[in-house]
Amino acid sequence: MANIADCIDNAVQGGALSKAKGAAAQQVYQDLVDRYSDVMPAAQAAQFAKRDLGQATRRAQKARSHAVLNQLQSLRRINAIIGQSDRPDLFLQSMVEFIEGAGYTGESVASLQRAYITDINAGISRFLQATGRNVLGESRDKALLEDVIRELHLDDTGNQSAKDLADAIRVQQKRMREAFNSFGGDIGEIADFGVTHTHDPMKMRHAGFDAWRNDIWNTLDWSRIVDRTTDLPFVANKGDVPQGKAAQSADAMLRDIFDNVTSMGWDRRYPTMQHGGKALYNQRADARILHFKSGTDWLTYNKAFGAMDPFSSAIGGLHGLARDVALMRVLGPNPRAGFEYAAQVAQKRADQLRRQGKTGRNIAGRERSIELLTKRAATRSRAMLAHADGSANTPADGYEVAAAFFGGVRQFVVSTKLGAALLSSVTDLGTVEIAAQTMGMGGGRVLSRHVQLMGSSATRETALQMGYVADTLATVGAGANRFLGETFAPELTQRLADFTLRVSGLNYWTDMGRTAFKMEMSGLLGSNADRALADIDAPLRQLLEARGISAADWDQLRDPGSIFVANNGARFVSPSWFLEHTSLPRDQAEGLAMRLRAAIEEQVELAIPSVSLAGRAAFQNDARPGTFLGELVRSGVMFKSFVMSLMINQARRFWAQPTPLSRAAYAAKMMATMTLLGALAVQLKELSKGRDPRPMNTGEFWGAAVLQGGGVGIFGDFFAASTSRFGGGFAETLAGPVVGLAGDLASPIGSNIARAAQGDSILLGRDIANLVRYQTPAFSSLWYVRKAWGAMVADQLQLLLDPEADVQFRRSARRAQRDFGTSLWWEQGQMAPGRAPDLSNIVGGAP
Repeated sequence: MANIADCIDNAVQGGALSKAKGAAAQQVYQDLVDRYSDVMPAAQAAQFAKRDLGQATRRAQKARSHAVLNQLQSLRRINAIIGQSDRPDLFLQSMVEFIEGAGYTGESVASLQRAYITDINAGISRFLQATGRNVLGESRDKALLEDVIRELHLDDTGNQSAKDLADAIRVQQKRMREAFNSFGGDIGEIADFGVTHTHDPMKMRHAGFDAWRNDIWNTLDWSRIVDRTTDLPFVANKGDVPQGKAAQSADAMLRDIFDNVTSMGWDRRYPTMQHGGKALYNQRADARILHFKSGTDWLTYNKAFGAMDPFSSAIGGLHGLARDVALMRVLGPNPRAGFEYAAQVAQKRADQLRRQGKTGRNIAGRERSIELLTKRAATRSRAMLAHADGSANTPADGYEVAAAFFGGVRQFVVSTKLGAALLSSVTDLGTVEIAAQTMGMGGGRVLSRHVQLMGSSATRETALQMGYVADTLATVGAGANRFLGETFAPELTQRLADFTLRVSGLNYWTDMGRTAFKMEMSGLLGSNADRALADIDAPLRQLLEARGISAADWDQLRDPGSIFVANNGARFVSPSWFLEHTSLPRDQAEGLAMRLRAAIEEQVELAIPSVSLAGRAAFQNDARPGTFLGELVRSGVMFKSFVMSLMINQARRFWAQPTPLSRAAYAAKMMATMTLLGALAVQLKELSKGRDPRPMNTGEFWGAAVLQGGGVGIFGDFFAASTSRFGGGFAETLAGPVVGLAGDLASPIGSNIARAAQGDSILLGRDIANLVRYQTPAFSSLWYVRKAWGAMVADQLQLLLDPEADVQFRRSARRAQRDFGTSLWWEQGQMAPGRAPDLSNIVGGAP
């Protein structure tokens, strides 16, 4: 009888296998024979090797077939959606991020990513509350957190709370693994998987391979680690370590991992979600290659060589899987390939429409060639997808140190500049109210719910039961991400920025505002639950239909058994509650719940905007962190991508209105509301700086109010002055705060050298005081601290070091009066305010 080697040769000769695949199969077979020959006779070793090679081949073929079938299904769906559209450009963009009014009823990557992530957070809400970050960025209960990690590795800690929290995490891990596999993935179930481990390349590089290998060798459970060359575990029993040829293979595997991580190869890109053009369906299986003997071993390794703390690892692994599932659900197991196919279908459809004499409308409402719009949409959507899968925020190879440095600088700037952002966020009240009215919610209901959530733990508990969890519970930097988008930065500076936004109240304000909108939208759905889809109020019906929710879907959602009923009898249609209480099969319930959750998340984004994919791509395209262009644009657009997102959202909603009259009414209402709230924000910020309110009877004030209402308040300063509130000129403000910070640090050196060269006294004391005044994290920007910090610390330091301090203080006061028509109620250099703010100055009453 011919042996397996002969069979492989025959297959190659007959064309059934390529030479490369044949050689690979021969090598695997020989490795298996060598492995078994260490413990059994040669004939038996050959038999076992033949069996295992066949099983591995069949598993690989099955996984590949599953992925191919799912990709084909995705391509057929894409062709059906875009191939018949009259706006292929808008449909293509909507596949990545939903565009209201485009007519697209399919699913969108960004919406589904937010839906899955927020639903995962709902499922592990008790874990987030118990072990999440405190204001200093530390775990609220480190001992409990570590016990949860041990329980996830099946260690028995004797801590029932840890066991319960680990079970909740395990439920979400299983849920997302099954969802990943259902869309073409290939992840096997591992009972003691624990949490994702991420490696710190700098720590590993510093230790060197030998030290790293020796440190990890005896902590690994080699009986659970599969040799990729043989598809078998390295050892048979837990506690054993590889010997002989198996040890050589294991050592080679660790060398491969070490080289890959320390050279910033794929293994490092995995946690930050860079996929490039590779398929996702088999990457998650590869990412689970190392298994530790116990949770304690995992914690020890993570402390020595991990890139994330245990809490971030637990959350990051789930969130990363959620992002992958959303990508695969919309675009197939290979999302990049799916998108490129969609772009080609869109171009083909655009050519058909051109021949029919049809055009399109751009975001400004102007008629444009549909082919040109589709081509531009493909380029823009490709950049948006890079932000969605994380590759646009992953440092380019060789630029990791630069990316981390500048990312850290941006987070530092957040701490020194955004401590008063809460005062600007009063404009959220306007976008929330108009968003609520547009979809048919009564006036003031969201604001009322917002106040209740901020003041009532019982209301927050109700929200928790419905599955609505504060975003900032789950991740460090979630508040800063509203203004910056995702940032590659050291954890220390992320904590610094997060601390500032937490203690300023901005995180809490935003969390409660978003939660309030979700609750009220669920309440609106609940109040319409006694009617069929055709009979409910038009705005809500149109919203649901636009998101592909049919009459049959609505009947399932409004089933009495799946509706959440509060203690006061109020009814809510909540996606999370529906998912756990419906009689539908789980896969159908999951699909419908996530569609509804995605629709809710889209409306929340219109009500309380963050940095959308379109906003990021508009400025940054797909420029990578660490590169010259990538860092230049990130500085220039810092805080401005948020503004672009706000403008894009409102422009889309404006064009989604059905008639010219309704568009005009929407624009007038939005402009009036945001200008009035912008005026309020301007005055609140003046008061926080120790100045009287600005006179409101000038064009300069209302120009600043318009810009403040639009999110670009810093440019309002230029209506009446030649510098911004931070002292920078217009060009420096456009270049961004990172460039501004560099100027603030370099200017004292240059200016004092110039003064010394001219024989003038240097002003180093003033420069030091200004750095303390404007560049001290948190204290320089917190709205309730910054004036006291400036007066009692920076001003006193300047009086001590700067002989011209009094002159400079008087000059600054005159400039404020000249430029803004306002006087100081807390004068510079004074340890305490001299009077109360003069509110009559709003009508120009200040002397």
